[in-house]
Amino acid sequence: MKPSINSINNTTTSVDVNRLQGNRFRRMLLLFAAVLLFSAQFAFAGTKEMEATTKLKQALNKEFAGASDVKWYSEDNKTFMAKFSLNARSVTAYFDGDGNLLATRRYIDEQYLPLAVSNKLAKRYPKDKVRWVVEFESEGSTVYYVTLEGEKTWKVIRSGANGDLSVHQNLKKV
Repeated sequence: MKPSINSINNTTTSVDVNRLQGNRFRRMLLLFAAVLLFSAQFAFAGTKEMEATTKLKQALNKEFAGASDVKWYSEDNKTFMAKFSLNARSVTAYFDGDGNLLATRRYIDEQYLPLAVSNKLAKRYPKDKVRWVVEFESEGSTVYYVTLEGEKTWKVIRSGANGDLSVHQNLKKV
């Protein structure tokens, strides 16, 4: 039986933990990545790659000088999503039709979390390990989604820059 991730609320079958030793982490990581990939595909199912207008390209260059590998997407031709690389990081930026920046999303290293967030995470979840950090910024407000791996669970914790933590998602390893 291969390991899988199920919601805490679902009934699950327990698996012989000893059989999963060795490649357990790698399998869980691959499964989690697959879940994220499929979730992203369904979330953007109606979103199509497109050629950006001059106004959007200028707005991107103004906000993110040095952006490369830029791809533009839109579902409704009102809100536009630019996915690109900047300083060796994957960034997603959202613009309106006039080229106004609405929000950004990027993966960051744990070391770049605000001190208040990292301290509270360490105190509240001392045995869990940080696996991913996603930073969302909109209208001058920044929110962090931190994926933690525990012995039996994965947790996605939402936090503002001030360190107020809340559980966004709780997944059980099987």
